[in-house]
Amino acid sequence: MKIFLNNRVVEFVAKMPENLLPSDLVVDYTNSGQLEEPWLDFERYEKYRKFIIIDQPYEPGGQGSMVDSRFSFLSRVYPAFEEFVSMFKYVPAAGGLVKNEKGDFLFIHRLGFWDLPKGKIDKKDVRDAEESIHDHSAAQRAAIREVMEETGLRSVTITGNLPGTWHIYTAKEKRVLKHTTWFAMQADSSQPIKPQTSEGIFLAKWTPPEAIHCILTHTYPSLRELLLELVF
Repeated sequence: MKIFLNNRVVEFVAKMPENLLPSDLVVDYTNSGQLEEPWLDFERYEKYRKFIIIDQPYEPGGQGSMVDSRFSFLSRVYPAFEEFVSMFKYVPAAGGLVKNEKGDFLFIHRLGFWDLPKGKIDKKDVRDAEESIHDHSAAQRAAIREVMEETGLRSVTITGNLPGTWHIYTAKEKRVLKHTTWFAMQADSSQPIKPQTSEGIFLAKWTPPEAIHCILTHTYPSLRELLLELVF
């Protein structure tokens, strides 16, 4: 599991990696309370490029497991990960990689970066009394809503699930950890596109796969890794 802080990475692993670099900060997690101080060092000093946390994962919902319901969608959860998350304001979001009948993908340009349409999951995405904003169905509704609002598309269809991404940023002097649930989507290219300028989006365009290398050089590290995995 990887979490991005700008172009630096927090990574949870099950054993000590080989060939560590001087720029790697490593914590061998054995009990609670171990992460705050090394995290502050990592956050403060740019010389550290990767924060590696060694911990043994367990299965969500397994016998004896007390995994937070927010992370029930994960196939594996690290105890250290749950402690790490507790150090941040946790924000769930959802979005889509939209493909048209020609095989082109829809990207938006926001705040100087190429991005995929996405937004926060909130209470209006919950339709059932037994659901929460952490449920998959709420993420699906949020993803469809945000894609349509940010691009102007009138109709999109979810066709599959994609790997999620994690990144850290600062908002109102608070550290925020955002998890984005991504979906593969389909839309007809004949639909008009209207970027949501009120959200800082000034361009939305269909991009053929062979031109996505131009997107990769001007997008966020977490999204770059996702696109390299899915498109190339």
